[in-house]
Amino acid sequence: MNIVILAPTITPIVSCGGLGDVMRDLSKFLQRDNNKVEVLTLNHYNRYYNLPYEVVDKIKIIFRNKTFIFDVLKTKHPHTGVDITVFSNEMINNLDLWDSIKYDIFSDLVVAYLKDKKVDIVSGHDWMCGLAIAKIRNILNIPTTLTIHNEAFKGDVIEYNGEVLTFLEFGLKYANAVNTVSPTHAEEIKNYDYINKYIQNKPYHGILNGIDIDEYDPINIIKRMLHLTDYKLYPTDYAYISPYSANDAYKIKPKIKYSWIYKGGIYEYIEDWNKIDKEIYSTNVEVYGNIKGDIETPLIGFVGRATYQKGFDILFEAIPELIEKLDIRFIFLTKGDKEIEDRLKAFANEYSENVLALIGYCLPLSSIIFASSDWIVMPSYWEPCGLVQMESMSYCTPVIATEVGGLKDSIIPLHHNPYECPNFDKATGVLFKVPDKLGVIWGIEHAINWSFKKIKEICLFLKYDKSKCPKKPYDFNAPLPMMMRNSYYHVVKNLSWQNSPSIKKYIGLFGGAIYNNYLGEK
Repeated sequence: MNIVILAPTITPIVSCGGLGDVMRDLSKFLQRDNNKVEVLTLNHYNRYYNLPYEVVDKIKIIFRNKTFIFDVLKTKHPHTGVDITVFSNEMINNLDLWDSIKYDIFSDLVVAYLKDKKVDIVSGHDWMCGLAIAKIRNILNIPTTLTIHNEAFKGDVIEYNGEVLTFLEFGLKYANAVNTVSPTHAEEIKNYDYINKYIQNKPYHGILNGIDIDEYDPINIIKRMLHLTDYKLYPTDYAYISPYSANDAYKIKPKIKYSWIYKGGIYEYIEDWNKIDKEIYSTNVEVYGNIKGDIETPLIGFVGRATYQKGFDILFEAIPELIEKLDIRFIFLTKGDKEIEDRLKAFANEYSENVLALIGYCLPLSSIIFASSDWIVMPSYWEPCGLVQMESMSYCTPVIATEVGGLKDSIIPLHHNPYECPNFDKATGVLFKVPDKLGVIWGIEHAINWSFKKIKEICLFLKYDKSKCPKKPYDFNAPLPMMMRNSYYHVVKNLSWQNSPSIKKYIGLFGGAIYNNYLGEK
């Protein structure tokens, strides 16, 4: 199958979130499945000039009565080898990454580029590609799909073909098939008026995103951190760190936690990180708080964007009460809305012995947070898919999360009453139903109680030989090490692009779009 993917961003060239990761991995694994794949994108901030490229053509675009000449660059993804075609114009390149003007022009560029190409399917992603999908279908009659990564963002209202809609609505209307990025989220949003009206009589599915387990396997933690700093910072120079597997995570992870977080290795690392040259979306990291603890002091981590969606207001309400009840520490790695950043800084200063806030975008530090934390918390109000929970579990770290969207689809929850159903041998996290203060308090207390507090009770109802009864949180047969192992193997078997059914489901979606375009209802 000849597949063209319209990618607003793609990791690591230009990326600020999970969309870029999915664009990199989806194209890689579709190509690995014996398809011919080409990615079309824009030369945001001239970043593609840093790769080996060839100028193969020029395209003239008239936009708002002004003529723009775009170079067509041919290159390959530096890690996956997938072909990338890049449209480049100095004036447009330097507009903001999410400026709608870029994607209005992009829609004309892809039509001009594809008009003489043999293409089986065009796969567009999120609102940025909605107008392009409409024009490809309307002008070229090439089958198209639209993937909704976050329906909260619809793009500007624009006019095309006598209609006035948002970018996302144009994509929904004209796409031959539509999907979003998890089965549960597909059900959650299918009755939204602006979605429901456009998905009738066409394939509509939820296909769970995945992660590349080779990238996030903790056996490669040092290699990944070195690569992400262009070999400028060697993590072994700062604190204890070792590659580990699911089988020895219970021994290695607590040592990483103690050495990096409680003994302070992370501070020197951040100091040196702030001195090195970084990619455009990497930033310096500001540090607030100064937590300490012993090796068995529970550490709850948070990695993600500082946005309302992620449930920060809930955490700000819940953490003071949790600190009063439990001997517990929190570490945040985040960047985003300034209001949330400022509140988190003040919060970490107020609870400096219990809360460490790292404000910045630093991918190497995400590996440290995942590896050192006992649990990762994700109290999202909505989460179309989420990749953080998969990345966390790949590092053998279970997740406390709201039972929504992709979180529900990817986390195997610890039973609410383990006395009744002790599923420690299967669980990879804790899910709570209501994203509010009481929900997150229950979720964190449930996780800490059954991984740190109730160790002596385990043998009362788990069928262990007495000699194997756990006595401490990190004993091999204690609940937390069991969930560490569960988490890793769950990702490998069910959530990795390598082994999950998601790539096959995309191929099925593409087949449905092709049928709909040529044989379905007009």
